[in-house]
Amino acid sequence: MRYRKVSSFADISGDISVVMDFIGVDEYRESLSRIHRSLNSKGFVTPYDDAAFALELDLLNIEMLRVECGGDFRTFPERCHAGVDFLIGLGQTIPVLSTEAKTRLLGRIKKGFDEGLWPLQHELRVTANLSNNGWDISFHDLEFGGGYDFLATKDGRTFEVEAKAISAYTGGPIKPDNLTKLQIEVKEHFDCFDDVLTPIVGVTLPSNLPTDRTHLQQLVSQINSVVRNENDASNALGAFQYMGKVPLTSPGSVMLAARLRALRTENPVLFRPVHPRLILELASRRPNQLAKRTIRTINEAGREQFSGSNPGVIWTHMNFMSKEVFRSLSTSQHGRTCLFDGIANAVYRSEKRSHISQLCFTGSSFLDRAGETARSSYLSAIYNSPACRFGRDVLFTGGRTKDSNEKTEQN
Repeated sequence: MRYRKVSSFADISGDISVVMDFIGVDEYRESLSRIHRSLNSKGFVTPYDDAAFALELDLLNIEMLRVECGGDFRTFPERCHAGVDFLIGLGQTIPVLSTEAKTRLLGRIKKGFDEGLWPLQHELRVTANLSNNGWDISFHDLEFGGGYDFLATKDGRTFEVEAKAISAYTGGPIKPDNLTKLQIEVKEHFDCFDDVLTPIVGVTLPSNLPTDRTHLQQLVSQINSVVRNENDASNALGAFQYMGKVPLTSPGSVMLAARLRALRTENPVLFRPVHPRLILELASRRPNQLAKRTIRTINEAGREQFSGSNPGVIWTHMNFMSKEVFRSLSTSQHGRTCLFDGIANAVYRSEKRSHISQLCFTGSSFLDRAGETARSSYLSAIYNSPACRFGRDVLFTGGRTKDSNEKTEQN
């Protein structure tokens, strides 16, 4: 199948209706509303959470607009371009799937309402790109329940395509699930009351945020001590900085201060908005393991997902990454190879991955306008294999071909 190259407002309205009928209107609305409620009530703010569910919030805003206009769209908020793009892709995909594939897709959507729809969003992004470039697409993973995601064919040429979506926070030392556990311990054991002021404490961990309750309770006990004594402390648990107290008393003001602090520092910030109030900023000395996790993900895909009968392409989307960060990871500077160069070299160095024809990295979604047409787009960096056993034919043009044996210093 192929997607439309251009969608009118009427097309988009039809796509949304297909999606709503497929999921169920009430379940769709309640799932999105539940996400919105949970983001406002969880008790901590991280750069990850708001970004992870940005697509779902787009979908909620689009649904509110749909109800307001009765489905007769005349415009869409530009900031919701990723949500519109997702609905266009999903609305065109559902009708062409078999009954079994539809069942698998519905299961993934329902799971995505709990864990984030961004992996599915990336698969629809890949399909749209290939369709716009004249490739016919078969949904191999959905239809057969495993293997590579898509089979792309055109003019007698065939490629197997695997879509991987990786969070920019992958490999980070402070996980949202562990923050939830710490939040529970703070709620139960933080006991420094102040009628008019809210203390702010910074904690720099030596490694990952602990997962066991005993360790978390020890952290809270040390935070209590720092607030009571109004002094910094350092021990095996981490470095604890007393940052002072601010005249905040209402839950809304504490929540806002925590959110602004998280945006400014790009660190997770936990808060307790009622007596005893607390704002707690968390950091870690442990470096992010993004490169190692990305290489592992690509290696596993190359080893397990492809048939080996056709050239394979792995398209990895780096979610929640700014343009500046993506460009820094895809551009060599001062004689040092960039992250994506290093990953491509590591992947192509093995003969076991000689069936991989290309690696594609994308990131930083943005609205791309061309005259009266606008579409959700992204930055990209493409690497051609220097020694693919299927030859030099490629799915995507404009890729870089690097010697997999070259040795350059990596950032």
